[in-house]
Amino acid sequence: MTKKAASIRLPEQQTNYILENYKNINFGIVSIVDALQIIRKYSLSEIKGVFTPGEWSFFADSLNGTITDGIFRCSKEALIYHCQDAEQLDGTASKWNVDLSQLTAKIEKLTGAQVEALYFRVEQFWENENRDLDAFSNY
Repeated sequence: MTKKAASIRLPEQQTNYILENYKNINFGIVSIVDALQIIRKYSLSEIKGVFTPGEWSFFADSLNGTITDGIFRCSKEALIYHCQDAEQLDGTASKWNVDLSQLTAKIEKLTGAQVEALYFRVEQFWENENRDLDAFSNY
């Protein structure tokens, strides 16, 4: 495996977490990134086929430009509130012919890791300059 040197600055809270849980910072960062990659890979595969194309389009549309971090990133309740607000304030669910009660029932069954993977997938869609909403929505 080729390795690359990197210089980073970490907040004290993250540095303390790494040092409390791993033998050193480098090993900790590598372990954490490895774990996150595996969790996202499995969580993305678990949510494949759960949502309709209209629901994925709704997520892409309503979450565009939204920054979700901290505990909210894994909170199905926060995602449900977001969906309700998007409909109430902008009519985004209606725009994509999404039944909010059906969507809410699906979200309620998600794990925290699956909610995070959903956010990650939407963020990756918007980061891609060659985005294709039809391809994204048929997942």
